[in-house]
Amino acid sequence: MQSRSLEVRVWVAALSLQSELYRLLNRALSRECGLTLAKYDFLAQIHGLQDGLTLGDLTRKLKVTGGNVTGLAKRLIADGFITREPTPTDRRSFIARITPQGAAAFEAARARHDCLVQEWLGGNAPPQDLENTLATLEKMRSALAKGGAANAK
Repeated sequence: MQSRSLEVRVWVAALSLQSELYRLLNRALSRECGLTLAKYDFLAQIHGLQDGLTLGDLTRKLKVTGGNVTGLAKRLIADGFITREPTPTDRRSFIARITPQGAAAFEAARARHDCLVQEWLGGNAPPQDLENTLATLEKMRSALAKGGAANAK
């Protein structure tokens, strides 16, 4: 069996790291803060936005389906963390806004999220390794965004 290329192995390692961090963070935030990572991500998008965002904008930002965003919105409304109102120009479109209770829950979860990520990643790599990794990842992302993936049709 032929070995996979270094680039493919890097891609698989990045996916594996993301998957493991997502699993650990989801479990910790659910248990300690009462927020799944999906709810946390939703709140992160509207936190600090006085005018909120439409559910359509949230769908694009979160890169999920409209049905997923609608379901999350219903659960967050039930939790008292957001409000949902029709937009003034299109009664079929809704704007989600964070409530004070939602902002407090998000801020507590964000503090715990950041602490855990710092602990898990910082505890396993020296700062210079993290700086080098960050620089490499940003360079790769930038190259792809500038057309490095032009052949991906």
